[in-house]
Amino acid sequence: MRRAILLIVALFGAFWWGTSTTMANADSNRTATNKYDITIDGSFDDWSGKPMTEVKEPGDNYNIKRESLVADDDNIYFYLNMSPEHGGGYSTLQPSGYVLNVGSKTFYVTFKMDGTLSDGTTVSGTVNAWNSENGGNGDLSQATMRVHRYKTANGHNDIMEARIPLSELRVAGGSQTITMKNANLGTQTLTATGGSTGPFILAGIGMVIALGGAGTVIKIKSKSKKQRNA
Repeated sequence: MRRAILLIVALFGAFWWGTSTTMANADSNRTATNKYDITIDGSFDDWSGKPMTEVKEPGDNYNIKRESLVADDDNIYFYLNMSPEHGGGYSTLQPSGYVLNVGSKTFYVTFKMDGTLSDGTTVSGTVNAWNSENGGNGDLSQATMRVHRYKTANGHNDIMEARIPLSELRVAGGSQTITMKNANLGTQTLTATGGSTGPFILAGIGMVIALGGAGTVIKIKSKSKKQRNA
């Protein structure tokens, strides 16, 4: 009877520990999923503090771009500032030539604006992805993008932000490496990583530890009983 009670207590402890750990990590994943607080609306304040990469051709210190690539369990977010330093030169949005890698899959991405962009205006657009494996070429109906053109002393500057759902690329979220590069803009490659699958591992470890502890307690009790009977 005592063995049964101890086993039940141990199993309950394992369940509680594993569940608590899973819930804590699930909350962490939800935070990770939403921590960027990025809204694709043509207002770029929500990119403040995000990791930025300067992109340029070797030897070209004038046409420097600023880009960011982040990802969560559901979406890839991309930011491009065509001329952050001068507001001139190569400052019109580059719509094509983006090579997106998600894990082992490669996509060639084009950002197509809906309508004509003029100074002081924001336009939406359509994201198109071509899959190198099956040749599939199509617009992503759930993806969103916005481009704003700022008037500057040297002409104008285009800034774009976009969201690409992983589900539309038919790839799962998780701790996959995601990269983006456009040789038309520069030689640098942007890198991001998706979410974590850690909670299941931690819960499993908790169960093993708790069951091991239960077995140890039962063995000690059994040995003690044998000694008394002797």
